[in-house]
Amino acid sequence: GALAKRGGALGDVRVSEIMVKDPVTATPDMEVNDLRRTMLDTSARYLPVIQDGKLLGVVSFRDVAKAVLEEQDFENKMLKGYIKNWPA
Repeated sequence: GALAKRGGALGDVRVSEIMVKDPVTATPDMEVNDLRRTMLDTSARYLPVIQDGKLLGVVSFRDVAKAVLEEQDFENKMLKGYIKNWPA
């Protein structure tokens, strides 16, 4: 990135020179699977979450991966409970 190009010295580099202009953004009501697809399609590791022109936060690919794993874990537990209580 910016540091490597300048041999480890940023000096008086301005944020505007190294920031991503017009980044891909997410909204709070976006489904996690849509968010995951967007991140994979754009290779974005972080997405700003925007609502009504305001920055609410930033979601990382790690956050998305964790949410997907937790959802799968929950579904697995429900399924196991259902199978265990299956009438013989």
